[in-house]
Amino acid sequence: MRKLNTERKVILTLGIIGVLTGIYGRYNAWAYDDYFVFFYTGMSLVWVAFLTSSKSCSRPFWKKQTQNQ
Repeated sequence: MRKLNTERKVILTLGIIGVLTGIYGRYNAWAYDDYFVFFYTGMSLVWVAFLTSSKSCSRPFWKKQTQNQ
C-alpha cells in the first residue's frame, strides 16, 4: 500500500465516517433515503482517496502517433 498524503488521509477518513454512518443508520431503522446518501457518498470518497494523482491520461485504445524521421 502506498503512502497517502494529508489531503488523501482526510478524504479517506471522511469516507470511512460516511460509510460507518450509513451502516449505523441501516441497522437503526433509518429511512432508506437517509442512510443511502451517507453510505454511498462515503464509499465514493474511499475510492477517490486511492486514485492516482498524475496529470497524464491513460489512453489504451488510441493509435500511437508515428514519428517522421
